[in-house]
Amino acid sequence: METAIKTDVLVIGGAGAGLRAALEARSNGVKVVLASKMPVAGSSSTLYNAGWITCSTQASEDELFRQILYTGGYLNNQHLVEVFVKDVVKRIPELQKFGVDVTEKEGRENDMPGHYTIPKIPDHPRGYSMLFPMREKAEAAGIQIFDNLIISRLIVTEGAISGAVGIDLNSGDFVAISAKSVIIATGGGSDAFQRNNNPRGTTGDGFVLAYQAGAELVDMECISFNFPRNMIPELLKIKNNPPASFFESGMAHYFLGGIKIGEDGNSNVPGLFAAGEVTGGLFGAGRLGGSAIADIIVFGARAGLSAAKRAKETSEIRLNEDVVQQEKRRLENMTQRNVFSASDVLEEVRSILWRYMGVFKTENTLNDGLRKLTQMKDKIINIQAKEPTEIRFAIEASNIFELGKIIATACLIRKETRGNYWRSDYPDTDNKNWLKNIILYNKGEEIANRIEPTVMTRIKSPSKPLVGEGCFWYFPRMGGTDST
Repeated sequence: METAIKTDVLVIGGAGAGLRAALEARSNGVKVVLASKMPVAGSSSTLYNAGWITCSTQASEDELFRQILYTGGYLNNQHLVEVFVKDVVKRIPELQKFGVDVTEKEGRENDMPGHYTIPKIPDHPRGYSMLFPMREKAEAAGIQIFDNLIISRLIVTEGAISGAVGIDLNSGDFVAISAKSVIIATGGGSDAFQRNNNPRGTTGDGFVLAYQAGAELVDMECISFNFPRNMIPELLKIKNNPPASFFESGMAHYFLGGIKIGEDGNSNVPGLFAAGEVTGGLFGAGRLGGSAIADIIVFGARAGLSAAKRAKETSEIRLNEDVVQQEKRRLENMTQRNVFSASDVLEEVRSILWRYMGVFKTENTLNDGLRKLTQMKDKIINIQAKEPTEIRFAIEASNIFELGKIIATACLIRKETRGNYWRSDYPDTDNKNWLKNIILYNKGEEIANRIEPTVMTRIKSPSKPLVGEGCFWYFPRMGGTDST
């Protein structure tokens, strides 16, 4: 069967960024549909967050700005960082109006950044106390929520977003949604790697949806891995054939790059917005602990407001029916094949990303990974998916296949080590040549790129950046360590 839905704003993703964006859009008087392949407010990185959220005051804005730049290896878009440090002052306390209990904890000095905490409710993950009050507010506000609806393709009509299509994983029905604005808030892609500490399903769908719709991606080489700190120097000395222990240690944790956005969560595709871990530009090559949750709230609100404004200014839109039917046929064909198991193919592509694009990266491993993915193309095309759950696995496998090519392409370009980005054949940080951002975009069968100088508004002569694992915590007050 086929279901048709019409709305002003479609939000894809049902965790913190998606809920905050949907609530903001709805509060501005537009019709909002929220679609998520997992239950909204259910399994997500927000649900399993550690419980602290970056906060600031007007007095600590400058210090927070410096610390975000330092931990990001100065690849950050400083304009986005300026927006973030100003908005975080008001946006985190604002969660209380959605029923979220946040408690402020100051930094070690009055003008040093601190953090908020959210309570742990017994028998639930930490993020439950944030997400479920927000879902209740969304339902009460009249936001139409679709749990277990996986979006497989965005629809572009005459150069602008006009909606999306996907599969209802409960019924197996094909769903077409027309929308004047679309917000991608699907989270990151760490579950695209065989070893990771994210919930299952965090497979990078949003990066691929945006890329295939014509959106630019930035810093896709920058992925945070939790890896034993004392093993990083050894990792950077090995040029070939690392010991097996290197592939049995560490886990993919957080995508620092993503959809290239402006201050309002806008992409280069008219009508397409994004918020949260699926975006790039704010954090550069590393981030502070607690800042990811603050990011989803700050830019979730901004994307929701901007998407609502555009929807109000946009007249009636229509889906490109040719593209809709093309995608419908592609999904239907999966159910008629009897060739390659969706779950088996999914695990195979995840293992390729971990082995060739994970903690140990050189030109050889990255090129080997691209060759391995190329050899997977027949399996991706002929993947079998008889049941709704298998359809999800098939779509995820296809997305990871594309995501792996994107990651490897970006990594091959950046010939240095910086923050959480490690190239064992280029173990040193190179401020002279690589204070630049790598932007990727879809050019038919080719992943095209351009390299641009990092956006610098205040700190223009950076010091030597950090190299390390996971997330960084606040440093003793930095003061004026960089030229402005």
